[in-house]
Parts: sequence; structure tokens; C-alpha cells
Amino acid sequence: MNPRLLGLGIALAVATPLMTAQGQTVSKLTLDSFSNNKGSWTEVGKVWADPAIPGSLQSQSGNGILANIPGKKTPGTDIISTDKFGDVDLSLEFMVAPGSNSGVYLQGNYEIQILDSWTSTSTKPGDNGGIYQRWDESKPEGQKGYQGYAPRQNVSKAPGIWQKLEVSFQAAKFDASGNKIENARFLSVKLNDVTIHENLEVYGPTRGSMTGEDVAEGPLRIQGDHGAVAFRNIEITPFNAKTPSISNVGYETYQGSFNSLEELEGKTAVAKGNVASFKEVPSSVSDVNLTKYTANLNVAEAGEYLITLQVPGGLSGFALGNESVSGLSDRGVRVTKQLKAGDNPVQIIASKNRNWSVDGFNLSISGPGLRNTDLLVSEAGAYQDTDPIYVDADATPVLRSFRDIPNFKRLSHVVSVAGKERVNYAYDMETGTLIQVWRGEFLNATPMWNSRGNGVSVPRGAVINLTAPAINAVGSDYSASEEFRTKGYQLIDGSQDIVFSYLLSGESVKDEIKVLDSGKGISRSVSGIGNGFYKVAAGTEIQKINKGYYLLPETGVYLQYDEATYGAPVSHTTDGNAGIFLPAKGNIVYNLLF
Repeated sequence: MNPRLLGLGIALAVATPLMTAQGQTVSKLTLDSFSNNKGSWTEVGKVWADPAIPGSLQSQSGNGILANIPGKKTPGTDIISTDKFGDVDLSLEFMVAPGSNSGVYLQGNYEIQILDSWTSTSTKPGDNGGIYQRWDESKPEGQKGYQGYAPRQNVSKAPGIWQKLEVSFQAAKFDASGNKIENARFLSVKLNDVTIHENLEVYGPTRGSMTGEDVAEGPLRIQGDHGAVAFRNIEITPFNAKTPSISNVGYETYQGSFNSLEELEGKTAVAKGNVASFKEVPSSVSDVNLTKYTANLNVAEAGEYLITLQVPGGLSGFALGNESVSGLSDRGVRVTKQLKAGDNPVQIIASKNRNWSVDGFNLSISGPGLRNTDLLVSEAGAYQDTDPIYVDADATPVLRSFRDIPNFKRLSHVVSVAGKERVNYAYDMETGTLIQVWRGEFLNATPMWNSRGNGVSVPRGAVINLTAPAINAVGSDYSASEEFRTKGYQLIDGSQDIVFSYLLSGESVKDEIKVLDSGKGISRSVSGIGNGFYKVAAGTEIQKINKGYYLLPETGVYLQYDEATYGAPVSHTTDGNAGIFLPAKGNIVYNLLF
């Protein structure tokens, strides 16, 4: 037992339960949901940091944010939830101080590292989002740490900017005698909306665990003794329901290719019978066929369940109880049904109507306390995705494609640029707008070329949407420029730095974008734009960190520029779009750090 965990206090309140779709119970944790606070943890309304000041977070009074700001009289400590959990989904947001370090321990034993990994180009188990190593003091130096998992890529944001962590965790399983029969697993870990781990088996607790051995249930533990850190929107969804079962399966198989139930009229089944489960249904017909199934679906708890049915390459239909199957779908069935505790009669239709269709079907269910669970998997496997087509940033550092922007139309003239230090950006050629920046890997081009393709590429890293595409240069009254005409772009001296050119109200404009050598973001220099204002990002909030250094909280970037030359940034809404503007004096030069 870690001695820092002894002498825990008693919390005054527990997590607040909420309900979501399919009856899932979500617990929203506050500071009162944790014990062991020695005074460094407080609930505040706002936190921020100056990236140039190591280890420092500043706060403002209020509610909703758990801030750990250690001091000489209040050294940082870990806090531990009073509730214990087994299988869970965990979602939270965190902010690290510059150079700071923390961690989130599932069941108090398995640590997901939280670290200021800004600008790192390689990843290790001890980096932000990594599954920390296990530890054996008896091993030689340099070999004590083992079985850690590095994140697939570094998608960390700058210190002082909120980051999001989403975890699906499956606890270790034990038999009736208490013997472990299955290791714990991280089914999925997402950092800033990017999957960085999938289906990772952990063979025992990581370094610094509470118990040193696997447990069926344990608390959520947040590390607080390694520096300033803040958390908000901590939500846990427990999954403790018994796995549903299928029994008393009846089947009737008809030979031939059937696209509708009406085509069955007058047909005689070539095989029929009753078996205990779907897996025991014999493969009576090897050619095209349709099979009608009846079965009992048993759930432990009454409630609303989501049922998904798919026949790979074929048609499917589903009905509950006395309902009739209304038709067959080539896209599968996804329905929400109210089930009673115990047996629920169901009907399933699986039409293998093409020679290349596979036998069987995919059936899964989720509901109260139940994570999505496969009840049957076809020979093709469960809902296989297309193998991704990734763009090699070294071979193709600049790519033109379509791009989908949230809450906006599809853009058809986007140039994506892979920068050094894995800092990337996207530019809309139709409007002369810097629309996205992201840290991490370059592009997923699967939508462009898979099947018929739709021309869309997707950033692979942690994307920051800067603005809805619009002419950035505006008049002194914030009115949009009337004329825009793109003139293309060119690489600078064979590098990946680019100059975009366009005509704006008859004047030639040069828009030069470079990735900063520090890897902290990009530098932009726009010349020939007149003396109005220039939109640099969407949003209305501007928080001054230092002279010429501002945080744009809604976007999640820092704006850095020469304030003595250009004056203070302003917030304004033009053409219905809120944005942050800098005063322009024929040109504008600024950095975006993220």
C-alpha cells in the first residue's frame, strides 16, 4: 500500500447520478465525491496558465472545476473517489500547468499518464495519454519498468488549454473462488477525440498502484503530488449488468435469393428445427438462402435496449414479441426496444441473397448497465471497417482535397499541409482562410479513394477548427471585402512552408504560413491587406495572458503577436459570424500556438 494513501478523510457527498439513452446511469463527480484532500485541491470557476511560467496555474473563484494548486503549506496529494467501480466508461477534461505531471488511475491501480507533452514528436508510456509501466524493483537498473503502452501519436495540446480524455475500461474478472480468470483491458482510450489505444490487455497494476494486485472493483484515483493540474466534467458510466443470453432457437431455411418477404409465398423450407443457440443452427444450404429465426432474448434488468442486426452483404429484418417483421434492409437494423427482465421473444430474418454473402449475421445489444455486447458474430467478423488509406506526410506533404467542417458546408478547394514537428494546417483556397490546425499524424484519405470516393480527406490528429471559411480581410467597419480571386500557392525554397496568393479588391495579397521551429504552432504573415481588420479565429472570448499573448478559450489556441505595432485584439460579429480580429496596417503578422 502506498503510504500516501493512508489516513483518508470521509467525503460529505457522493457522485450525482444522471441518466442517458438506453438507461445508462452516469455519475458526475465533484470534489465532494473524493477523499484524501489535504488542502491543495479546491473547487474553482476558472483556471488558466502562462506557458512561459513552469508549474503555475492561476484560478478564479467559482464552481465546477477541481483545481490542484500545491503550495508550501498545502503539498499536493492524490484524491480517491469514495465509490468503487468495475467496468466503466470514463470521460473528463483536464488542464496541465507548463511542465506539470498527473495521472488518472482506474480502480486506483491502472494509470493513464497526464503530462505536459507539448511539442514532443515521439511517444513513450510516460507521455500524455500513455498507459504507465508496471514496475519491478528486483530487476536491474533500466529494466525495472515493463509492459507500458505509448500512445499511438502525440495529440497533446498546449499547457493551459483544456484537453479531453475518454476511456472504456474492462476490469479483471475472477471466478467464484477469487482466482483471476481474465486480465483487465483498456478497450479504448481517446485523447482530444483521437483514438490512441485500442483493446490493450494489462497483466497487472501499473507503478504506484493502491493494492499491488488486480481487483474486481476499485475507486477512481487522480494524482496530485506531481504538480498543478485541473479537472472538470468528470463522468463515469458503470457497466455491471449480466451479459444477455439467447435460448430456444427455432429456424426455417429457404433456398434461393430473396429480396423481400413477399417472395417467400408458396415456398417450402428445406431445413427447420430447434436448437439451444444460434451457433448450433446447422449450415443446411451452402448457396443463397433466407433463414427465419425465433428465439428468446434474456436480459437481467428491464429497460430500454439498443439492438443492432447486420447480415454482411445481405438483407436483415427484426421484430420483438408479437410484432411482425415489416421488411428487409440491406443496411442492417438498428432499433431501440423496451425489454422486460427475463425472456423476450424475438424474430430475426437473415437473407444471404448473393453468392458472395457470408453465412450468419452480427447481433449486438446495449442497455442499462450493459456495454455494447456481441451476441453473435458472422463468418465475416463483427462490423469490419475498411482498411484506412493514410497519406504519407514525407512523400506527400501537400494535398488538395474536399474537407467537411462542422456546422458548415463541404469545402472543395482545401489545401492541407504537413509541417515539421507534426504540426499541420488546412487552408481554404476559395476564401483565403486558415480553417484548421492540428498536432499529430497527417491525413486519412480513405473517404477520397475508397469505393467510389467522395473527395474528402480527414485530419488524423487533434483538430482545432479556427473559423467558418470567410474572407478574413475586412474594412474598418468590419464589412467583408467585396472581391476575392485566388492566384494559387508556391513552396518557399523547396521547404514545406507555403505562400498563398490572391487578389483582394484588386490588390495583390501574399499569405505566408510557416511551422515554428519550436513546434509550438504556426506563424502567419499577410501583406497587402489594407488598413481595416483581419480575422484570425472564431469566437468571442479573449483572455490576456501577457502583453501580446492572448488565450482564445473557445478555439483552444494562443494568439501571439507584436501588440505595440497592431494594438489589442477585438471581438466582433460580422455577417453573423463571431470572430477575433487584429487591427491591420497594410499587413499582419502573428503566431497561433496550440
